[in-house]
Amino acid sequence: MSGEKQMCRDVPMVMYEPHHERYRPEPSAPGFGQEGGYEYPSPPPYSYRETTIVEEPVYLVPQPPIIVAGIFSSKPTSTICPSCRQHITTQVTYRLGKLSYLLCTSLCMVGCCFGCCLVPLFVKVFKDADHYCPCCQFHIYRYKRL
Repeated sequence: MSGEKQMCRDVPMVMYEPHHERYRPEPSAPGFGQEGGYEYPSPPPYSYRETTIVEEPVYLVPQPPIIVAGIFSSKPTSTICPSCRQHITTQVTYRLGKLSYLLCTSLCMVGCCFGCCLVPLFVKVFKDADHYCPCCQFHIYRYKRL
């Protein structure tokens, strides 16, 4: 134990002091293999201090899952949004689905090639319905015709 204390006393403490002089560039670098060169300042001393970081525990409170209840169709439906958890009436947007394309193809095969076969692409009755929350725009359900 006394040997360890003696070793600690023999270690010199070097303090780093910042230089307030203006920067002076070196004249030129010496060639390869020549004596001399640049003197680099010593790095600041390493201070051994035990830093303790206190990590506060994070508590996660699980919320029960919201089951989307209700019967969805192509019309707006009253339900609870799983994202914002508010009682809402859904906002419905229509998009092309399998039924639209199937009817268009079958009408074209029957002989309605001059524009009549495109009617299912423009009528809401043949399209799928997407239900969105009007508050947070969360996609709740897709009603597929086929």
